[in-house]
Amino acid sequence: MTDATVGQQAPDHSISIHGVWQSGVRFDYNVKNAAYVRQHGRCAKCGKYLNMVFEDRRGYEGAWTAHDLVPLDEGGSNKAHNCVILCITKPDCHLNFAHGGDLSKRVFLTQFAFPNWISRNGKEQVCQ
Repeated sequence: MTDATVGQQAPDHSISIHGVWQSGVRFDYNVKNAAYVRQHGRCAKCGKYLNMVFEDRRGYEGAWTAHDLVPLDEGGSNKAHNCVILCITKPDCHLNFAHGGDLSKRVFLTQFAFPNWISRNGKEQVCQ
C-alpha cells in the first residue's frame, strides 16, 4: 500500500500518524497496553508521563503513540518487544527522535536507545 496525502481516503487497514497514512495494523490494544505498563506510563525517550486515553491525540498533554522499533514491512513483529511508547507533544520524541524530525525518514533504533525502557524483571535497563 502507498501513503495517501492528507484529505484523501485512507487505504484499507491504514492509520494516520502525524497526518501521514501508514499501511497495516501495527499493534493491537493488548500489545500497546503491555508496552505502556512496561514503561510505567512514561515516554521511553524523555520519561514524560503519558495519559493512556490520549493515544494518537496530538494537542493533549500526555499524548503518545506506539512506535515499532523494526517496521513490519522490514520483518518486524507486532509483539510487545517491538513496541515502544513515545510522546507526541513537546518534546515530541516520536517525530524528533524516532524519525529524525522528518516522518518520511526512519532512524535505526533498539530498545537500548531509550533510557526509560523497562526490562522484563521490572528494573530499568542500563545502557553502556
